[in-house]
Amino acid sequence: MSVEQVIVVRDKGNEDQIAKLFKTLRVDAKLPSLTRIGHRDSLEQQVCTIAHAGALGNRRAWDRAAYYKAAQPQSISAELTRVASFKEQSEKNKLAYPRYSVAVWQAKDFRTGEPTYCVGVELYWSALEEFVDYHSTDDVFYHDNWKKTIARQCRGE
Repeated sequence: MSVEQVIVVRDKGNEDQIAKLFKTLRVDAKLPSLTRIGHRDSLEQQVCTIAHAGALGNRRAWDRAAYYKAAQPQSISAELTRVASFKEQSEKNKLAYPRYSVAVWQAKDFRTGEPTYCVGVELYWSALEEFVDYHSTDDVFYHDNWKKTIARQCRGE
């Protein structure tokens, strides 16, 4: 399927539904609740790119993040369950990743009208830890590497 044959739009309604599923999975597993980040450029742009490309590319699922495609995003997936079940704690016995974000983009084929949903869910450090890491460490060079793989249509420029 070529890019010209697909309409890609962000689906905030399904983002909210998946966030509710995420919370429910954590409650059912008796895990502490996490704070939702409502807007996360890096996640949104990566999921948008997946929707435009029609494939996950080099993005892979791991303990703190999942990228997947679904016909019915409001269903609980194995990927969502895995990320929602993550519970790593720091030395001070607090959650190592207390925040999360969800991004959903719908790709609809012009010919069939069938939608496919591209979903991304990722856990994040606290805002303070993230700020310190991005602005006060020697590893600043790697922070914008994700931008190199973003589709032109998804850059928000």
